[in-house]
Amino acid sequence: MKHFSLVLVIVAVAISASAQPSHQPAAPPTNFKSVIAKVNGVDIHYVIGGKGEPLVLVHGFGDNWYMWSRMMPELSKRFTVIAPDLRGVGESGKPAGGYDKVTMAEDIYQLTKQLGYNSINLAGHDIGMMVVYAYAAKHPGAVKKLAFLDALIPGVDPSWSSYWAKAWWWGFFGWEPSGEIVKGKMDVFLTNFWPMVGYRKNAFTAAETAEYIRAYSVPGAATGSFHWFGAFKQDEKDNAVLLQHKLTMPIMTVGGDHSTGGFLGDIGRKVATNVKEVKIKDAGHWIVEEQTAQVQSALMEFFK
Repeated sequence: MKHFSLVLVIVAVAISASAQPSHQPAAPPTNFKSVIAKVNGVDIHYVIGGKGEPLVLVHGFGDNWYMWSRMMPELSKRFTVIAPDLRGVGESGKPAGGYDKVTMAEDIYQLTKQLGYNSINLAGHDIGMMVVYAYAAKHPGAVKKLAFLDALIPGVDPSWSSYWAKAWWWGFFGWEPSGEIVKGKMDVFLTNFWPMVGYRKNAFTAAETAEYIRAYSVPGAATGSFHWFGAFKQDEKDNAVLLQHKLTMPIMTVGGDHSTGGFLGDIGRKVATNVKEVKIKDAGHWIVEEQTAQVQSALMEFFK
C-alpha cells in the first residue's frame, strides 16, 4: 500500500507544480557559524561550533546539516561539531559529477584537513553513512571512532541485494530524468516520501520541514541529490575493493527497531572488526528526528 501511495505522489508531482519556498536558510544554533569552503574542486557548506575533539556529522537524503541541530548544542559542550552539506544539496556545490561515495568522502576529508584536523570522530546517516564508510576505508588512520546510522553499504550483502527488491524508489531516484520530474515540487515529494520509511508520525518540526524542502528546492539540488543514488553501481565497484581490508577503529551501528536495527550490526561486522550495536526503540529510518534523546545519548557515550 505504501508503494502504491508513492506512485500516486510521483504522478501528482509530475503534473502539478507547487510554490517555491521563499524563506532563508536555517540559522545555525547559538555559538555555531555557517561557512562555505572550496575543497576537492567543489564548494562545501558546513556549520561548525563547540570545543574539544572534532566530531563530523554527515546527513543523508531527505535532510541536510540541519538534521543534527537538535543535538548540536549538547554535543558542542564536548566536541567541535562540524556538520557539512553533501555536494548536490543546499548551499554546497552541485557539479555535474563526483557523486560516487569515494569522491564525496574526499570532499569531507579535504574539508577536515583544511580545518587542521588529522584525526576525527565521524558519524553518518543514510547516504551519509555510505560516505563515512568510504572516508574511513580510504583514510583509516584519520578516523578515531565511526558511527553508522540507519542505512546500508552498497555491495554489502545479504542486506544490499535484498533491499534493492523492496526500495524501488532507489531506482526512481537514480533514473536520469527524475530530478527534472520533481524539480520545483519538493514540498509535495518530500512530505510524502518521509513517512514511507519512518515510524513515528510528525517526527519533523515545522522548522525542519521548511528547511529540508528549501535545501532540496535550491536550483540543481533535486537532480544533484538524486545523483547520490545514480552512483550506486560505481559505489558497489569501489566497495568491492575497499572491503578487502576490514576497518579496525571502534565502530557503533545505530538502527531504528522499525528500520535497519535488526541487521545493521551484521553490516558493521562485515566491514569492521570492532563493532558495538545499538538499537533505537520506536523508530523508523529518521532516528535522529524520531528519537533524538536516544541517539544523542548513544553518540555521547560512544564518542566521549
